[in-house]
Amino acid sequence: MTHGRIEIRDGFVVLLAALWCADRTNVLPLVLLAAAMHEGGHLLVLCLSGGWLHRLTLTCCGAVLHCTLPEGRFARAAVCLAGPAASFALTALAQACGWYRLAGASVLLGAFNLLPMPPLDGGMALEHLCAGGAETVRMTFAALSAAGLLFCGLWLLRVGGGCWLLLIGTLIGAKSAKNLANSVNMM
Repeated sequence: MTHGRIEIRDGFVVLLAALWCADRTNVLPLVLLAAAMHEGGHLLVLCLSGGWLHRLTLTCCGAVLHCTLPEGRFARAAVCLAGPAASFALTALAQACGWYRLAGASVLLGAFNLLPMPPLDGGMALEHLCAGGAETVRMTFAALSAAGLLFCGLWLLRVGGGCWLLLIGTLIGAKSAKNLANSVNMM
């Protein structure tokens, strides 16, 4: 379904419903607020640097900005890194106000998005900074990050922490492998 410049995919609705049902500690609204601030950071720097937003798509793997990026690899990387920067700014503000659960949700979102795996912000920033080169380095970082996510997910599953990180790691790892394969094929 589409509302103006926002497109909401069915997978997002299903994931949101599943998370809502599984959320026994009422942390989901805090995560959604942290995610909105994160995306707001991207949008702010995108607009300030001369870029243009066409559409925001909410998927089961997160939010995707469809936009015209500014010229220059550093400006493009800045747009990618603005989301985690906004997350860390919200973390500091929430911590100062004593909103520790919001601070925790925000810092986890920011740190997770800094992983050097496309389509995550860290992977996209690395891609822009490398100007499409250094495929071996980008693939190595992505593979190590995916392996780390899967390992942590398996460990959490084993100790009773749930399967969410394992599921997210699998989804992001598959998307990252697809993005890297496409970027290498385009060279």
